[in-house]
Amino acid sequence: MSTLHKTRFLMNFTHDKIINNEIIVCQPIDGFRFSSDSIYLAWFANLTKSLKIVDIGSGSGIISALLTIFGSSNIIDAVELQPEMFTCLNKTIQLSGLENSISPINADIKTFEPEYKYDIAICNPPYKKLGTGREPKNKIDLNARFTTTMSVDDVFSFCKSYLTNSGKLFLSYDAEMVADLFEAGLKYGFEPKRLMPICNDLGMKPKILLMEFRKGAGREMIFEPPLFQNINGVQTELDKNIMQGKWIEPTN
Repeated sequence: MSTLHKTRFLMNFTHDKIINNEIIVCQPIDGFRFSSDSIYLAWFANLTKSLKIVDIGSGSGIISALLTIFGSSNIIDAVELQPEMFTCLNKTIQLSGLENSISPINADIKTFEPEYKYDIAICNPPYKKLGTGREPKNKIDLNARFTTTMSVDDVFSFCKSYLTNSGKLFLSYDAEMVADLFEAGLKYGFEPKRLMPICNDLGMKPKILLMEFRKGAGREMIFEPPLFQNINGVQTELDKNIMQGKWIEPTN
């Protein structure tokens, strides 16, 4: 994804403006940098009501920032474990002027105990297990892509305790590993409610799936039409709208 502006500071990070000039994301130069998956996930959640939200593994804070800018008076706790990414998260909040909307929390989701329950949880979790692929030398990148510090079981376990009844959990996940989501969801009392594949072009299998789970819900799921990034090599209007902040409500 292209950015409108990029500068380096302290020789360690960049400030990247995305979608519009309101959101400025702080990211490490050498380490995990957000992908378009985060933008798709925030769009897919489509949160327009005033809600209590927890952004699990918030990283640089892009999802929290998007939900704040395009939402409606949302209260967001952005939980991030890695100190380097927590620094980025704080800087993103400051640069984007979101101090009154997003609360950064430096904590491990496995031990974090909030004082209240959330309406919504959202997470772009790591899915690779050690020994199943090329492992980055950078520790930040390793922890963001591999289940070294957090797994989907950890996410569902937390949400079982700290989501309200009928609370929603939104996730993006590798399409080939999606069985892990169904297994963990059912294990912790969450039913899959919506599924949307992201396809690069016609005739190509999806690499990423966007999913909505609901705590204690009935067994019924909607298969959303695929989100095609391109059709015959040309970017689709829907994809352009998402990346430009002209968000269109997904089909329900």
